Amino acid sequence: MTALGRRRKDHLDTLRGKLEELEFHGKGGFDGDESNLVLTRLIQQALDFPAPEGSPDEVAAKAAAYRRAAAVADEVGAGVRAVATAGLPATWIGEAGSKASDVTKAAARNAEQMAEKFGTAARELALLAEGIDTAQSKHGFGLDALRTARGMLPDGGNAFFAPAETAGRARQAALDGLRYLESGVTVAEAAGERAERELDKLTSEARAGRLDSRHMTDADRIVLADAGAWGGDRAENEILSTGDLERAGLRLDRLSAGDRAAYDKLLDAAKSPQERAYLMKALAAGYPMPTITDFARKIHPYGDRPAWLQQHLTPIVTRRDDSRVSGDSSQTVTFDGREWEQEGNTCVAFSTVTMHAQTDPVYALELTTGGHPGDPEHDSGAAFEERLRGAEGEMVADEEIGAHTGTDYELRFVESEQARKDVLPAIRDAVNNGQPVPFGARRGNQFGHQMVVIGQDGGKLQIYNPWGYTTWVSEEDFVNGTMGGATDGRHPTPTDIQLPKQKPQP
Repeated sequence: MTALGRRRKDHLDTLRGKLEELEFHGKGGFDGDESNLVLTRLIQQALDFPAPEGSPDEVAAKAAAYRRAAAVADEVGAGVRAVATAGLPATWIGEAGSKASDVTKAAARNAEQMAEKFGTAARELALLAEGIDTAQSKHGFGLDALRTARGMLPDGGNAFFAPAETAGRARQAALDGLRYLESGVTVAEAAGERAERELDKLTSEARAGRLDSRHMTDADRIVLADAGAWGGDRAENEILSTGDLERAGLRLDRLSAGDRAAYDKLLDAAKSPQERAYLMKALAAGYPMPTITDFARKIHPYGDRPAWLQQHLTPIVTRRDDSRVSGDSSQTVTFDGREWEQEGNTCVAFSTVTMHAQTDPVYALELTTGGHPGDPEHDSGAAFEERLRGAEGEMVADEEIGAHTGTDYELRFVESEQARKDVLPAIRDAVNNGQPVPFGARRGNQFGHQMVVIGQDGGKLQIYNPWGYTTWVSEEDFVNGTMGGATDGRHPTPTDIQLPKQKPQP
Protein backbone atom coordinates (compact mmCIF):
# COMPACT_ATOMS: atom_id res chain seq x y z
CA MET A 1 0.00 0.00 0.00
CA THR A 2 1.24 3.49 -0.82
CA ALA A 3 1.99 6.06 1.88
CA LEU A 4 -1.17 7.94 0.89
CA GLY A 5 -3.21 4.76 1.13
CA ARG A 6 -1.80 3.98 4.58
CA ARG A 7 -2.61 7.49 5.79
CA ARG A 8 -6.17 7.19 4.57
CA LYS A 9 -6.58 3.73 6.06
CA ASP A 10 -5.14 4.97 9.38
CA HIS A 11 -7.53 7.93 9.38
CA LEU A 12 -10.51 5.62 8.87
CA ASP A 13 -9.22 3.27 11.60
CA THR A 14 -9.01 6.26 13.97
CA LEU A 15 -12.58 7.31 13.16
CA ARG A 16 -13.78 3.74 13.66
CA GLY A 17 -12.06 3.53 17.03
CA LYS A 18 -13.61 6.79 18.21
CA LEU A 19 -17.07 5.70 17.07
CA GLU A 20 -16.78 2.37 18.84
CA GLU A 21 -15.64 4.04 22.07
CA LEU A 22 -18.74 6.21 22.36
CA GLU A 23 -21.25 5.42 25.08
CA PHE A 24 -24.78 6.80 24.85
CA HIS A 25 -26.95 7.62 27.87
CA GLY A 26 -29.54 10.01 26.50
CA LYS A 27 -33.13 9.32 27.53
CA GLY A 28 -34.81 11.75 25.19
CA GLY A 29 -36.66 14.92 26.05
CA PHE A 30 -34.46 17.39 27.88
CA ASP A 31 -32.18 14.63 29.16
CA GLY A 32 -29.44 14.92 26.47
CA ASP A 33 -26.00 13.39 25.91
CA GLU A 34 -22.76 15.12 24.89
CA SER A 35 -21.72 11.87 23.11
CA ASN A 36 -24.44 12.57 20.54
CA LEU A 37 -22.64 15.75 19.47
CA VAL A 38 -19.33 13.89 19.24
CA LEU A 39 -21.11 11.33 17.05
CA THR A 40 -22.34 14.02 14.64
CA ARG A 41 -18.84 15.48 14.36
CA LEU A 42 -17.34 12.05 13.61
CA ILE A 43 -20.00 11.36 10.98
CA GLN A 44 -19.21 14.70 9.33
CA GLN A 45 -15.48 13.90 9.32
CA ALA A 46 -16.28 10.62 7.58
CA LEU A 47 -18.50 12.42 5.05
CA ASP A 48 -15.56 14.73 4.28
CA PHE A 49 -13.24 11.77 3.58
CA PRO A 50 -11.83 12.13 0.01
CA ALA A 51 -13.02 9.84 -2.74
CA PRO A 52 -10.55 7.65 -4.69
CA GLU A 53 -8.97 9.75 -7.43
CA GLY A 54 -9.12 9.08 -11.13
CA SER A 55 -11.50 9.05 -14.07
CA PRO A 56 -12.59 5.54 -15.11
CA ASP A 57 -13.83 6.88 -18.45
CA GLU A 58 -10.51 8.55 -19.30
CA VAL A 59 -8.52 5.45 -18.35
CA ALA A 60 -10.90 3.23 -20.32
CA ALA A 61 -10.42 5.51 -23.34
CA LYS A 62 -6.65 5.05 -23.04
CA ALA A 63 -7.19 1.28 -22.92
CA ALA A 64 -9.21 1.46 -26.13
CA ALA A 65 -6.47 3.50 -27.81
CA TYR A 66 -3.89 0.85 -26.89
CA ARG A 67 -6.15 -1.90 -28.27
CA ARG A 68 -6.28 -0.03 -31.57
CA ALA A 69 -2.51 0.40 -31.55
CA ALA A 70 -2.08 -3.33 -30.87
CA ALA A 71 -4.20 -4.11 -33.94
CA VAL A 72 -2.09 -1.79 -36.11
CA ALA A 73 1.17 -3.27 -34.81
CA ASP A 74 -0.14 -6.77 -35.44
CA GLU A 75 -1.01 -5.84 -39.02
CA VAL A 76 2.46 -4.36 -39.60
CA GLY A 77 4.04 -7.40 -37.96
CA ALA A 78 2.17 -9.74 -40.30
CA GLY A 79 3.67 -7.94 -43.30
CA VAL A 80 7.20 -8.03 -41.89
CA ARG A 81 6.79 -11.71 -40.93
CA ALA A 82 5.75 -12.47 -44.49
CA VAL A 83 9.00 -10.94 -45.77
CA ALA A 84 11.04 -12.79 -43.16
CA THR A 85 9.34 -16.10 -44.01
CA ALA A 86 9.60 -15.68 -47.77
CA GLY A 87 13.29 -14.79 -47.59
CA LEU A 88 15.27 -12.05 -49.24
CA PRO A 89 15.89 -11.75 -52.97
CA ALA A 90 18.59 -14.05 -54.35
CA THR A 91 20.75 -11.03 -55.17
CA TRP A 92 21.19 -10.47 -51.41
CA ILE A 93 24.02 -12.86 -50.67
CA GLY A 94 26.93 -13.06 -48.29
CA GLU A 95 27.37 -10.76 -45.30
CA ALA A 96 24.90 -8.13 -46.51
CA GLY A 97 22.17 -10.73 -46.96
CA SER A 98 22.89 -12.29 -43.61
CA LYS A 99 22.65 -8.98 -41.78
CA ALA A 100 19.52 -7.95 -43.70
CA SER A 101 17.96 -11.26 -42.72
CA ASP A 102 18.86 -10.62 -39.07
CA VAL A 103 17.22 -7.20 -39.24
CA THR A 104 14.07 -8.53 -40.93
CA LYS A 105 13.61 -11.33 -38.42
CA ALA A 106 14.30 -9.03 -35.48
CA ALA A 107 11.88 -6.43 -36.85
CA ALA A 108 9.18 -9.09 -37.23
CA ARG A 109 9.67 -10.20 -33.63
CA ASN A 110 9.76 -6.57 -32.52
CA ALA A 111 6.41 -5.87 -34.18
CA GLU A 112 4.93 -9.02 -32.69
CA GLN A 113 6.15 -8.05 -29.21
CA MET A 114 4.89 -4.49 -29.72
CA ALA A 115 1.40 -5.78 -30.53
CA GLU A 116 1.52 -8.05 -27.49
CA LYS A 117 2.70 -5.27 -25.17
CA PHE A 118 0.12 -2.79 -26.46
CA GLY A 119 -2.50 -5.48 -25.86
CA THR A 120 -1.18 -6.04 -22.34
CA ALA A 121 -1.23 -2.29 -21.66
CA ALA A 122 -4.84 -2.17 -22.89
CA ARG A 123 -5.80 -5.00 -20.55
CA GLU A 124 -4.06 -3.45 -17.53
CA LEU A 125 -5.58 -0.04 -18.18
CA ALA A 126 -9.03 -1.61 -18.52
CA LEU A 127 -8.51 -3.37 -15.18
CA LEU A 128 -7.37 -0.08 -13.65
CA ALA A 129 -10.49 1.70 -14.97
CA GLU A 130 -12.65 -1.07 -13.52
CA GLY A 131 -10.80 -0.84 -10.19
CA ILE A 132 -11.22 2.94 -9.98
CA ASP A 133 -14.92 2.62 -10.84
CA THR A 134 -15.46 -0.08 -8.18
CA ALA A 135 -13.55 1.91 -5.55
CA GLN A 136 -15.53 5.06 -6.25
CA SER A 137 -18.80 3.09 -6.17
CA LYS A 138 -17.92 1.65 -2.77
CA HIS A 139 -17.05 5.14 -1.58
CA GLY A 140 -20.45 6.33 -2.80
CA PHE A 141 -22.22 3.50 -0.90
CA GLY A 142 -20.30 4.56 2.20
CA LEU A 143 -21.41 8.16 1.84
CA ASP A 144 -25.02 7.02 1.44
CA ALA A 145 -24.81 5.06 4.69
CA LEU A 146 -23.17 8.01 6.47
CA ARG A 147 -25.88 10.40 5.25
CA THR A 148 -28.47 7.94 6.53
CA ALA A 149 -26.67 7.90 9.88
CA ARG A 150 -26.64 11.69 10.01
CA GLY A 151 -30.32 11.82 9.10
CA MET A 152 -31.23 9.68 12.11
CA LEU A 153 -30.13 12.47 14.43
CA PRO A 154 -31.83 15.87 14.85
CA ASP A 155 -30.15 18.76 13.08
CA GLY A 156 -27.42 20.86 14.65
CA GLY A 157 -27.23 21.09 18.40
CA ASN A 158 -30.57 19.34 18.75
CA ALA A 159 -28.71 16.05 18.27
CA PHE A 160 -27.78 16.47 21.92
CA PHE A 161 -31.31 15.44 22.87
CA ALA A 162 -31.48 12.19 20.81
CA PRO A 163 -32.19 9.09 22.89
CA ALA A 164 -29.46 6.49 23.31
CA GLU A 165 -31.31 3.98 21.13
CA THR A 166 -31.42 6.39 18.18
CA ALA A 167 -27.76 7.36 18.64
CA GLY A 168 -26.81 3.68 18.70
CA ARG A 169 -28.57 3.01 15.40
CA ALA A 170 -26.90 6.08 13.88
CA ARG A 171 -23.49 4.87 15.02
CA GLN A 172 -24.08 1.42 13.49
CA ALA A 173 -25.06 3.01 10.18
CA ALA A 174 -21.93 5.19 10.35
CA LEU A 175 -19.75 2.12 11.01
CA ASP A 176 -21.33 0.40 8.00
CA GLY A 177 -20.47 3.48 5.95
CA LEU A 178 -16.87 3.39 7.16
CA ARG A 179 -16.56 -0.22 6.03
CA TYR A 180 -17.53 0.84 2.52
CA LEU A 181 -15.02 3.72 2.60
CA GLU A 182 -12.28 1.33 3.78
CA SER A 183 -13.20 -1.12 1.02
CA GLY A 184 -12.93 1.71 -1.50
CA VAL A 185 -9.41 2.56 -0.30
CA THR A 186 -8.36 -1.10 -0.46
CA VAL A 187 -9.73 -1.61 -3.98
CA ALA A 188 -8.17 1.62 -5.27
CA GLU A 189 -4.78 0.76 -3.77
CA ALA A 190 -4.83 -2.78 -5.18
CA ALA A 191 -5.78 -1.53 -8.66
CA GLY A 192 -3.11 1.17 -8.57
CA GLU A 193 -0.39 -1.17 -7.33
CA ARG A 194 -1.12 -3.75 -10.03
CA ALA A 195 -1.19 -1.11 -12.76
CA GLU A 196 2.08 0.39 -11.53
CA ARG A 197 3.80 -3.00 -11.41
CA GLU A 198 2.64 -4.21 -14.81
CA LEU A 199 2.99 -0.91 -16.69
CA ASP A 200 6.45 -0.29 -15.22
CA LYS A 201 7.51 -3.70 -16.50
CA LEU A 202 6.18 -2.86 -19.96
CA THR A 203 8.09 0.43 -19.88
CA SER A 204 11.31 -1.40 -19.02
CA GLU A 205 10.76 -3.72 -22.00
CA ALA A 206 10.77 -0.82 -24.48
CA ARG A 207 14.44 -1.47 -25.02
CA ALA A 208 15.80 -0.65 -28.48
CA GLY A 209 15.65 3.12 -27.95
CA ARG A 210 17.87 2.78 -24.85
CA LEU A 211 20.88 2.17 -27.12
CA ASP A 212 21.26 5.87 -27.76
CA SER A 213 24.40 6.29 -29.82
CA ARG A 214 25.08 8.35 -32.90
CA HIS A 215 27.09 5.40 -34.21
CA MET A 216 24.12 3.00 -34.24
CA THR A 217 21.37 2.82 -36.86
CA ASP A 218 17.80 1.93 -35.98
CA ALA A 219 18.39 -1.49 -37.54
CA ASP A 220 21.41 -2.02 -35.27
CA ARG A 221 19.35 -1.10 -32.23
CA ILE A 222 16.54 -3.50 -33.09
CA VAL A 223 18.85 -6.45 -33.74
CA LEU A 224 20.97 -5.94 -30.62
CA ALA A 225 18.00 -5.37 -28.32
CA ASP A 226 16.34 -8.48 -29.77
CA ALA A 227 19.31 -10.81 -29.25
CA GLY A 228 18.48 -13.45 -26.65
CA ALA A 229 20.45 -16.13 -24.86
CA TRP A 230 19.81 -19.68 -26.06
CA GLY A 231 17.65 -22.04 -24.04
CA GLY A 232 14.44 -20.12 -23.40
CA ASP A 233 12.01 -17.50 -24.63
CA ARG A 234 14.04 -14.77 -26.32
CA ALA A 235 11.96 -12.01 -24.70
CA GLU A 236 12.78 -13.33 -21.21
CA ASN A 237 16.49 -13.86 -21.84
CA GLU A 238 17.77 -10.73 -23.54
CA ILE A 239 21.56 -10.69 -23.58
CA LEU A 240 21.63 -6.93 -23.17
CA SER A 241 19.66 -5.56 -20.24
CA THR A 242 18.12 -2.10 -20.35
CA GLY A 243 21.07 -0.84 -18.29
CA ASP A 244 23.54 -2.56 -20.65
CA LEU A 245 21.99 -0.82 -23.64
CA GLU A 246 22.21 2.58 -21.99
CA ARG A 247 25.83 2.14 -20.82
CA ALA A 248 26.93 0.67 -24.15
CA GLY A 249 25.52 3.68 -26.01
CA LEU A 250 27.37 6.10 -23.72
CA ARG A 251 30.67 4.25 -23.93
CA LEU A 252 30.38 3.75 -27.67
CA ASP A 253 30.22 7.51 -28.18
CA ARG A 254 33.22 8.04 -25.90
CA LEU A 255 35.59 5.70 -27.75
CA SER A 256 38.49 7.35 -29.52
CA ALA A 257 38.47 7.27 -33.33
CA GLY A 258 41.02 4.45 -33.35
CA ASP A 259 39.17 2.37 -30.77
CA ARG A 260 35.92 3.03 -32.55
CA ALA A 261 37.34 1.72 -35.84
CA ALA A 262 38.71 -1.38 -34.09
CA TYR A 263 35.40 -2.00 -32.35
CA ASP A 264 33.46 -1.62 -35.61
CA LYS A 265 35.63 -4.35 -37.14
CA LEU A 266 34.79 -6.70 -34.30
CA LEU A 267 31.06 -6.05 -34.71
CA ASP A 268 31.24 -6.42 -38.49
CA ALA A 269 33.06 -9.74 -38.20
CA ALA A 270 30.59 -11.21 -35.69
CA LYS A 271 28.83 -14.33 -36.97
CA SER A 272 25.49 -13.76 -35.24
CA PRO A 273 23.40 -11.18 -33.41
CA GLN A 274 24.24 -13.03 -30.20
CA GLU A 275 27.98 -12.63 -30.72
CA ARG A 276 27.51 -8.90 -31.42
CA ALA A 277 25.35 -8.55 -28.32
CA TYR A 278 28.04 -10.13 -26.12
CA LEU A 279 30.61 -7.73 -27.56
CA MET A 280 28.27 -4.86 -26.64
CA LYS A 281 27.80 -6.32 -23.17
CA ALA A 282 31.58 -6.39 -22.68
CA LEU A 283 31.71 -2.72 -23.66
CA ALA A 284 28.83 -1.94 -21.29
CA ALA A 285 30.73 -3.69 -18.48
CA GLY A 286 33.44 -1.02 -18.81
CA TYR A 287 36.33 -3.00 -20.26
CA PRO A 288 39.04 -1.28 -22.36
CA MET A 289 39.52 -2.16 -26.02
CA PRO A 290 42.50 -4.54 -25.52
CA THR A 291 40.36 -6.67 -23.17
CA ILE A 292 37.36 -6.56 -25.51
CA THR A 293 39.56 -7.49 -28.47
CA ASP A 294 40.95 -10.48 -26.59
CA PHE A 295 37.43 -11.50 -25.55
CA ALA A 296 36.23 -11.21 -29.17
CA ARG A 297 39.13 -13.38 -30.38
CA LYS A 298 38.23 -16.11 -27.90
CA ILE A 299 34.49 -16.30 -28.60
CA HIS A 300 34.55 -15.66 -32.36
CA PRO A 301 35.11 -19.32 -33.37
CA TYR A 302 31.82 -20.08 -31.59
CA GLY A 303 29.95 -16.96 -32.69
CA ASP A 304 27.39 -18.93 -34.71
CA ARG A 305 26.74 -21.44 -31.91
CA PRO A 306 24.13 -19.83 -29.62
CA ALA A 307 24.11 -22.76 -27.18
CA TRP A 308 27.89 -22.54 -26.66
CA LEU A 309 27.69 -18.78 -26.15
CA GLN A 310 24.93 -19.12 -23.56
CA GLN A 311 26.57 -21.93 -21.62
CA HIS A 312 29.88 -20.09 -21.40
CA LEU A 313 28.69 -16.48 -21.05
CA THR A 314 25.20 -16.44 -19.48
CA PRO A 315 24.94 -18.89 -16.57
CA ILE A 316 21.23 -18.38 -15.86
CA VAL A 317 18.42 -18.54 -18.40
CA THR A 318 14.67 -18.72 -17.83
CA ARG A 319 13.84 -21.94 -19.61
CA ARG A 320 10.56 -22.73 -21.32
CA ASP A 321 9.84 -25.59 -18.91
CA ASP A 322 10.12 -23.33 -15.86
CA SER A 323 6.95 -24.00 -13.84
CA ARG A 324 7.25 -20.69 -11.93
CA VAL A 325 5.88 -22.51 -8.90
CA SER A 326 7.25 -21.65 -5.47
CA GLY A 327 9.38 -24.49 -4.17
CA ASP A 328 10.22 -25.87 -7.62
CA SER A 329 14.02 -26.26 -7.53
CA SER A 330 14.26 -28.17 -10.82
CA GLN A 331 15.67 -25.17 -12.71
CA THR A 332 19.29 -25.95 -11.94
CA VAL A 333 22.13 -23.68 -13.06
CA THR A 334 24.89 -25.80 -14.57
CA PHE A 335 27.99 -25.76 -16.75
CA ASP A 336 29.11 -29.02 -18.38
CA GLY A 337 27.19 -31.01 -15.78
CA ARG A 338 28.51 -29.08 -12.76
CA GLU A 339 26.15 -26.86 -10.80
CA TRP A 340 26.83 -23.24 -9.92
CA GLU A 341 26.47 -24.24 -6.28
CA GLN A 342 28.06 -23.03 -3.06
CA GLU A 343 30.34 -25.24 -0.99
CA GLY A 344 29.98 -24.83 2.77
CA ASN A 345 28.78 -21.57 4.30
CA THR A 346 29.68 -19.43 1.31
CA CYS A 347 26.26 -18.22 0.16
CA VAL A 348 27.23 -14.52 0.22
CA ALA A 349 30.42 -15.05 -1.73
CA PHE A 350 28.99 -17.58 -4.15
CA SER A 351 25.84 -15.64 -5.02
CA THR A 352 28.12 -12.65 -5.68
CA VAL A 353 30.33 -14.74 -7.99
CA THR A 354 27.34 -16.02 -9.97
CA MET A 355 25.78 -12.57 -10.37
CA HIS A 356 29.15 -11.17 -11.43
CA ALA A 357 29.26 -13.81 -14.16
CA GLN A 358 25.63 -13.20 -15.14
CA THR A 359 26.26 -9.49 -15.70
CA ASP A 360 29.83 -9.68 -17.09
CA PRO A 361 30.55 -12.04 -20.03
CA VAL A 362 34.31 -11.44 -19.87
CA TYR A 363 34.37 -12.71 -16.29
CA ALA A 364 31.97 -15.56 -17.16
CA LEU A 365 34.30 -16.73 -19.96
CA GLU A 366 37.25 -16.72 -17.58
CA LEU A 367 35.33 -18.86 -15.08
CA THR A 368 34.01 -21.36 -17.63
CA THR A 369 37.16 -21.72 -19.76
CA GLY A 370 40.05 -20.26 -17.80
CA GLY A 371 40.71 -18.10 -20.85
CA HIS A 372 41.21 -21.18 -23.07
CA PRO A 373 37.91 -21.96 -24.84
CA GLY A 374 37.93 -25.29 -26.63
CA ASP A 375 40.85 -26.69 -24.63
CA PRO A 376 39.47 -29.70 -22.68
CA GLU A 377 42.02 -29.19 -19.92
CA HIS A 378 40.48 -25.80 -19.18
CA ASP A 379 37.06 -25.77 -20.87
CA SER A 380 35.48 -28.60 -18.85
CA GLY A 381 33.20 -29.13 -15.88
CA ALA A 382 36.00 -30.29 -13.59
CA ALA A 383 38.27 -27.33 -14.40
CA PHE A 384 35.33 -24.95 -14.08
CA GLU A 385 34.48 -26.24 -10.61
CA GLU A 386 38.07 -25.85 -9.46
CA ARG A 387 38.10 -22.23 -10.63
CA LEU A 388 34.70 -21.67 -9.05
CA ARG A 389 35.95 -22.69 -5.62
CA GLY A 390 38.87 -20.32 -5.94
CA ALA A 391 36.51 -17.48 -6.83
CA GLU A 392 34.36 -17.88 -3.72
CA GLY A 393 36.49 -15.29 -1.97
CA GLU A 394 34.53 -12.52 -3.76
CA MET A 395 32.30 -10.88 -1.20
CA VAL A 396 31.25 -7.37 -2.03
CA ALA A 397 28.34 -6.64 -4.38
CA ASP A 398 29.61 -3.08 -4.90
CA GLU A 399 32.95 -4.26 -6.23
CA GLU A 400 32.02 -7.44 -8.07
CA ILE A 401 28.57 -6.65 -9.49
CA GLY A 402 28.17 -2.88 -9.27
CA ALA A 403 31.50 -2.21 -10.98
CA HIS A 404 30.11 -3.76 -14.19
CA THR A 405 26.48 -2.63 -14.00
CA GLY A 406 27.09 1.07 -13.28
CA THR A 407 25.67 0.91 -9.76
CA ASP A 408 26.58 1.09 -6.10
CA TYR A 409 24.78 -1.12 -3.58
CA GLU A 410 23.18 0.15 -0.40
CA LEU A 411 22.30 -2.15 2.52
CA ARG A 412 18.73 -1.81 3.83
CA PHE A 413 17.25 -3.73 6.76
CA VAL A 414 13.76 -5.07 6.02
CA GLU A 415 12.77 -6.89 9.18
CA SER A 416 9.08 -5.86 9.10
CA GLU A 417 6.36 -6.62 6.58
CA GLN A 418 5.92 -2.92 5.85
CA ALA A 419 9.65 -2.44 5.23
CA ARG A 420 9.64 -5.32 2.75
CA LYS A 421 6.56 -3.96 1.00
CA ASP A 422 8.17 -0.54 0.75
CA VAL A 423 11.22 -1.91 -1.11
CA LEU A 424 9.25 -3.94 -3.67
CA PRO A 425 9.04 -1.11 -6.26
CA ALA A 426 12.82 -0.60 -6.02
CA ILE A 427 13.40 -4.35 -6.45
CA ARG A 428 11.20 -4.43 -9.53
CA ASP A 429 12.92 -1.39 -11.04
CA ALA A 430 16.35 -2.89 -10.43
CA VAL A 431 15.73 -6.31 -11.96
CA ASN A 432 13.82 -4.78 -14.88
CA ASN A 433 17.00 -2.79 -15.50
CA GLY A 434 19.20 -5.89 -15.38
CA GLN A 435 20.55 -5.25 -11.87
CA PRO A 436 20.42 -8.28 -9.54
CA VAL A 437 19.31 -7.63 -5.95
CA PRO A 438 21.03 -9.69 -3.19
CA PHE A 439 19.11 -10.24 0.04
CA GLY A 440 19.51 -12.15 3.27
CA ALA A 441 16.82 -14.40 4.75
CA ARG A 442 16.50 -16.47 7.90
CA ARG A 443 14.12 -18.15 10.30
CA GLY A 444 13.93 -16.34 13.64
CA ASN A 445 17.41 -15.89 15.06
CA GLN A 446 18.94 -18.80 13.15
CA PHE A 447 21.95 -18.41 10.87
CA GLY A 448 20.83 -16.77 7.63
CA HIS A 449 21.27 -17.38 3.92
CA GLN A 450 21.87 -15.00 0.98
CA MET A 451 19.97 -15.29 -2.27
CA VAL A 452 19.44 -12.91 -5.20
CA VAL A 453 16.34 -11.54 -6.91
CA ILE A 454 17.03 -11.72 -10.65
CA GLY A 455 13.61 -11.16 -12.24
CA GLN A 456 9.95 -10.36 -11.68
CA ASP A 457 6.75 -11.11 -13.52
CA GLY A 458 3.07 -10.93 -12.63
CA GLY A 459 3.41 -10.48 -8.88
CA LYS A 460 6.22 -13.05 -8.58
CA LEU A 461 9.95 -12.66 -7.98
CA GLN A 462 12.53 -14.92 -9.61
CA ILE A 463 15.17 -15.98 -7.09
CA TYR A 464 18.65 -17.41 -7.60
CA ASN A 465 19.59 -19.65 -4.69
CA PRO A 466 23.33 -20.44 -4.48
CA TRP A 467 22.37 -24.01 -3.68
CA GLY A 468 22.43 -24.26 -7.47
CA TYR A 469 19.00 -23.39 -8.83
CA THR A 470 16.47 -20.67 -9.56
CA THR A 471 12.89 -20.59 -8.30
CA TRP A 472 9.98 -18.19 -7.95
CA VAL A 473 8.19 -16.75 -4.91
CA SER A 474 5.12 -14.56 -4.78
CA GLU A 475 5.59 -10.95 -3.77
CA GLU A 476 3.02 -11.63 -1.04
CA ASP A 477 5.21 -14.41 0.44
CA PHE A 478 8.26 -12.15 0.21
CA VAL A 479 6.45 -9.41 2.12
CA ASN A 480 4.88 -11.74 4.69
CA GLY A 481 8.13 -13.60 5.36
CA THR A 482 6.66 -16.92 4.20
CA MET A 483 8.89 -17.62 1.19
CA GLY A 484 10.07 -20.95 2.59
CA GLY A 485 9.60 -22.56 -0.83
CA ALA A 486 12.81 -20.92 -2.01
CA THR A 487 14.90 -22.76 0.61
CA ASP A 488 13.03 -25.94 1.59
CA GLY A 489 11.43 -23.97 4.41
CA ARG A 490 14.71 -23.18 6.14
CA HIS A 491 15.01 -19.42 5.48
CA PRO A 492 11.52 -17.98 4.89
CA THR A 493 11.89 -14.36 6.04
CA PRO A 494 13.90 -11.65 4.21
CA THR A 495 15.72 -9.49 6.75
CA ASP A 496 18.15 -7.34 4.74
CA ILE A 497 18.58 -6.34 1.14
CA GLN A 498 21.20 -4.67 -1.03
CA LEU A 499 19.55 -2.20 -3.37
CA PRO A 500 21.42 -0.81 -6.36
CA LYS A 501 21.58 2.93 -6.82
CA GLN A 502 22.74 4.49 -10.04
CA LYS A 503 26.16 6.14 -9.96
CA PRO A 504 27.39 8.81 -12.38
CA GLN A 505 28.92 7.44 -15.57
CA PRO A 506 32.65 8.17 -15.86
